[in-house]
Amino acid sequence: MVIPIPAGPAGTALREELGGFVAEGARRICTHPYYTGLCDGTLPGRSLVHFTLQDSCHLLPSYGRAQARCSALARNGNQARVLSRMATSALEDAEVRLDGFAKTAARLGLPLPTGPAAPAPAPATLAYANFLTAASSTSLAAGVGAVLPSAWLYMLVTDDLLVRHDPFSRYAEEVEKAHPGEFYRGMLGEFLDLAEEVAAGSSAAERAELVRHAELAVRYEWAFVDAAWQLQSWPF
Repeated sequence: MVIPIPAGPAGTALREELGGFVAEGARRICTHPYYTGLCDGTLPGRSLVHFTLQDSCHLLPSYGRAQARCSALARNGNQARVLSRMATSALEDAEVRLDGFAKTAARLGLPLPTGPAAPAPAPATLAYANFLTAASSTSLAAGVGAVLPSAWLYMLVTDDLLVRHDPFSRYAEEVEKAHPGEFYRGMLGEFLDLAEEVAAGSSAAERAELVRHAELAVRYEWAFVDAAWQLQSWPF
């Protein structure tokens, strides 16, 4: 059962419009074999390695840069502050996760690739990263729509994992460390408020673009998880 995020103060029309689609995306992600395996400890180690390296080496840095582009397009100082903080958080988190995963891999006996170079971005990773770059280079509305679901889904999915996981399973420690805590929930609330403000200050066409990009981003989030489960790579 996915734990919902409260709708927020009155007049949050964007949350209401996107909430059902995001919740359905969260449901599909939480019930995906990748996450059910993470919950009960049966996930193949290679899938966890794929997900973590693709995320830390490629997707999170792309996401942070997209947030930074959105910050440069912000319409006021508070928007710039929130978006800059989200950007910095993502970029720093990418490094922290990558550094910490070496210890996790050693403890669990996970097969890390050899050599100093990062693994090449898988097809789903590259597609998602390019989508984030393009959206955040188009307009503030398009960019905010593209980056919003990742933060929203991260809270929903890690909340669900924390409730459902087996505390004695192989990956219990990783599940518990992955939850970002209440400080992040507060950041997300500010980000959702910002998205409402951007939508309210946009033309009908811009608002529609924000919603369309948000829905695409939810699908990309699912595709990224599925790629880790499938150990997706280029055929040549």
